[in-house]
Amino acid sequence: MERTPTKPLFDPGWLFLLAGVGVLLASVLVPASEDLRKARWQRDRAILVEKHRQQRLTRYEEYLAALEAGDPALVESLAESQLRQIPETRDAVPGQRTAAKSNLSVFPGLEPPPLVLPEYHATESTLTRWTTDPTKRSLLLIGGGVCVLIGLLPGSRGRTMLSTNT
Repeated sequence: MERTPTKPLFDPGWLFLLAGVGVLLASVLVPASEDLRKARWQRDRAILVEKHRQQRLTRYEEYLAALEAGDPALVESLAESQLRQIPETRDAVPGQRTAAKSNLSVFPGLEPPPLVLPEYHATESTLTRWTTDPTKRSLLLIGGGVCVLIGLLPGSRGRTMLSTNT
């Protein structure tokens, strides 16, 4: 009787190795992608603020250019507003109705509409909560490392079958 080893069809160590690598990758990549998402959100907010300020500067520059060019309607309306002798049918700034006679400043009419900034909404998932919480993340890293270690252990030699040589 001679023993001949048989090879297993599939080594289960590969399952541990793949699961461990997947957990380790998720523990590293998910927080990084969340940080990237937040950085892009901050960049987009900064771009919106910059566009709003540029729009404001453009309006003031156009007003200054019209004032320096001596636009008759603008100069007349400014003189009337500074002397507070504006007829009821006229506006202090052309195209702008003043709400109250006491506030005849031209600057509210030059301001662009108020800026509405988007709010940040974090991704809500179980994987995100696990990988961003420091305690759970360390447990995931340890568990993934153990799975990789188990997966890298040498496989069993398999069963040996008794064979009879006749």
